[in-house]
Amino acid sequence: MANAVEDSGPPRNMANVTPQDMVGAGQTRLIVEAVKESVAELKSDVKDIKSHRFSDLKWYICSLAAGIVLLGGMMIAAYFRLEDKISDISTGLTRVETKLDDLTKRLPPILTPAPKK
Repeated sequence: MANAVEDSGPPRNMANVTPQDMVGAGQTRLIVEAVKESVAELKSDVKDIKSHRFSDLKWYICSLAAGIVLLGGMMIAAYFRLEDKISDISTGLTRVETKLDDLTKRLPPILTPAPKK
């Protein structure tokens, strides 16, 4: 019965040889700690990006809208300037046509020569 009590508890005699799994445990722990620091920095960067993503998007959309409004305003201004120039040309063309009509009314009709036989 003494063996049964001894078997049910934790072993008291340990070997002096470290198992292979325990040899790399210290190295693994150091690597895990280094990775935890890097991951913590990455997590803080991701949180920063997530907190600013909508404000950045808002600026992009606002600048795009401002560019469209500016381009539209420039096109409207160019249209009005072009319309003024077309109106000026149309007025000038009307004057020229009127003068040509007056000139053609003053000129005598052109006589065509008789055909030669």
